[in-house]
Amino acid sequence: MDTAALRQRLTALLEPVVSQHGAVLVDVELAGPVNNQTLRVLVHHVDGVPVTLCEVISREVSDLLDVDDPISGRYRLEVTSPGLSRPLRTDGDFQRAAGRRLKVVMTSGRNVGGRLNAWDAEALELEGDAGTCTVLRRDIAKATIEAEL
Repeated sequence: MDTAALRQRLTALLEPVVSQHGAVLVDVELAGPVNNQTLRVLVHHVDGVPVTLCEVISREVSDLLDVDDPISGRYRLEVTSPGLSRPLRTDGDFQRAAGRRLKVVMTSGRNVGGRLNAWDAEALELEGDAGTCTVLRRDIAKATIEAEL
């Protein structure tokens, strides 16, 4: 099974388990050598992702994967939050980042920062010190959430 089809199958399989706990399945990553891969299940919860939530989801996902067995060979399971350093790519990523400060690196190398006010398939609207600016998504090399202390 190719990687894209496997990710799609894993997403369909794991999403109900994650949502049962009031969390959102952000992404499923499969990395490493074929016989020793790491399956990373990234989850988001509006109140944060405590270790206890990761433990509960991990146990249920592990049991489900033992029965369904979609991954050939050995693998290690990790259930974690996406973290602040994970690049924002999808509409879901931007939805979860609404109202947060972003750091955007443009394909030109220029950096843009500001609070995410709005987004659509074409652009982001950021509110910065100098006012509101629109950033075309096709011109974004990397967008991340900035930590606010």
